[in-house]
Amino acid sequence: MKILYVSSSTVPSRTANSVHVMKMSQAFANNGHDVTLIASEMHATAQPGVEDVFSHYGVEKNFSLLNLAVPKLPGQGYLFGALSAWHAWRGGYDVVFCRNFAACYFSALLGKPVIFETHMPMGERKLLGRIFFKRLLKSPRLKQVVVITHALKRRMEQDYPQIKGRVVVAPDGADPVADDVVPMSLDAAEGRIQVGYVGHLYKGKGMEIVSQLAARCPWADFHVVGGMEEDLDHWKRECAGTDNIVFHGYVSHQQAKAYIKAFDVVLLPNQRKVAAYDVGEISQWTSPLKAFEYMAAGKPIIASDLPVLREVLIEGENALLCDCEDVEAWGGALARLRDEPTLAKQLAERAKAIFLEKYTWQARAAALAATLATRS
Repeated sequence: MKILYVSSSTVPSRTANSVHVMKMSQAFANNGHDVTLIASEMHATAQPGVEDVFSHYGVEKNFSLLNLAVPKLPGQGYLFGALSAWHAWRGGYDVVFCRNFAACYFSALLGKPVIFETHMPMGERKLLGRIFFKRLLKSPRLKQVVVITHALKRRMEQDYPQIKGRVVVAPDGADPVADDVVPMSLDAAEGRIQVGYVGHLYKGKGMEIVSQLAARCPWADFHVVGGMEEDLDHWKRECAGTDNIVFHGYVSHQQAKAYIKAFDVVLLPNQRKVAAYDVGEISQWTSPLKAFEYMAAGKPIIASDLPVLREVLIEGENALLCDCEDVEAWGGALARLRDEPTLAKQLAERAKAIFLEKYTWQARAAALAATLATRS
């Protein structure tokens, strides 16, 4: 199948959505499809100094990448969508897989079968976006709507009852961690637990917990990997005087695997409200990439006990879950993993087994392609 994958993600950048579309493009290609990914620079600044985009994300060069430039004008998102649709029509693609709803709408107008993936409720879009989406829903060319959590599926079907039966839940994923990935050297003192957090540091992602946990647990070393410069500066100031926390800054997605592999325990401390850059409140719908990357590495996970995370993480089976605001509970969970190495090993092994069974990018791509085949 010849697939055009359209995303308004900036590639390369520090955004999770750029990781998602690069990994999914690779996965579709690994499943035997001819894939072209269209990306843009509308919503994020390109990461400087990246010589090879594919190695930066740790993906094979088995698909084509086209960065589509559009003028920074009012309505540029719709212009991007229209130009992407024209590319789909001209290129003779069998299906257009869209993370950009304008591209989905215009591609359907031009007669192309389309799949639309959204990680946020469309009912929270601006008025013009909601109007276009309602029109898209009337098109027989729309084959399915893909969401990342069951919570988001329920919300989409509540807002748009006409799409019941066409909404597919496909959680985010990760690639299996190769045996030859060398753990990052952390210069750790013997006997100290190495605790890691990988991801953004904006409000609601959980640095509120990590910073207090480090102060509460002086017997462990805490490593924070990722973040924008302004967030790093803020948390470095907040943690001044806490000697057992290290900020490693931004690293490529590929390098992050080496850090995760070096940690003894990993943290997923999402709060009840998470305000993502340029998107808004995502806590009710999110399917964090780091959850699957932690599972892929076979690490014991301590995570926030939130409904959306419980779609993947199960208390006592593949993670320990804590009230997202209860630092004492997080400290107790971490001490438990320190004192019960058998439990830590069991959680890690079960998390990896569940990941390999359900949550690889390649399995996700294969399932979506199979669903499309049944609806064509």
